[in-house]
Amino acid sequence: MGQFQWSPEHEVFIAQLDAEHRDLFEIAGGFEQALERHAPPAESQDYLRSLVEHLQDHLSHEEWLMQSVEYPSYSWHKQQHETARRRLKLFVPLVESGDAEATAVFLEFLSGWLHDHTSVTDRMMAAYVRNYERSHATDAFERWAARAPSARRAQASAGSEALPKTVHFCKICGAQTSHEMRPEGMVCQACAAHSVRAELDRD
Repeated sequence: MGQFQWSPEHEVFIAQLDAEHRDLFEIAGGFEQALERHAPPAESQDYLRSLVEHLQDHLSHEEWLMQSVEYPSYSWHKQQHETARRRLKLFVPLVESGDAEATAVFLEFLSGWLHDHTSVTDRMMAAYVRNYERSHATDAFERWAARAPSARRAQASAGSEALPKTVHFCKICGAQTSHEMRPEGMVCQACAAHSVRAELDRD
């Protein structure tokens, strides 16, 4: 059994974050498996690059989200992000060089960090974000779109106008969404509401 197994204990109940977390577990698991089966170095390197890129994007997204709701534990939470960033900076060059001992230590750190961070730290943050969104009748996408025009232009020039790369689309209508998880996949609020109304009509 690999070290990177997604389970319900990692759910934070914000669909966009949960999707990003699942991607991180999946990529890290793929990297671990590639190493275990002695895949060609190029394959392992692709997994490692993807892991680093997704993790960096995800940490930046969480930090923006916390700032957008003025999360009171932002500094403490960001310190944990900085720990992950420092470990990436330290270990990635060693892993890329083929250092087996460093690779094992890195995977052990990453597994423990992902499990602890998602199931404890991120759950605390997500609970605050959900309460904020309920009381302010807003969501992350609305706050993202409402940023200052200069900030939007800066993001657009950097090629990252959309929310992080792990953006999903409604499986029913195709609209961009981060709201509902259904058995068939991501479903936007409108389609979810329509589905609920249909279920109520049948009762």
